[in-house]
Amino acid sequence: MKNRWVSGLLYALTGSVIMFMVSILLGGEPYWNGIIGFLMGGFTYGAFFRPVMEKKMKSK
Repeated sequence: MKNRWVSGLLYALTGSVIMFMVSILLGGEPYWNGIIGFLMGGFTYGAFFRPVMEKKMKSK
């Protein structure tokens, strides 16, 4: 279970940092709604969806 939370935090951090850099490069100032959205989406993917998909791939 601990591995799921670490994975979720890693994906959240990675996604939000990438969104921050893209918003700085394209717009000149951070787009905070997008950054927070990528933060929540990355955590959801890393903690909940990714482990389920990995388990399904191992069973095949």
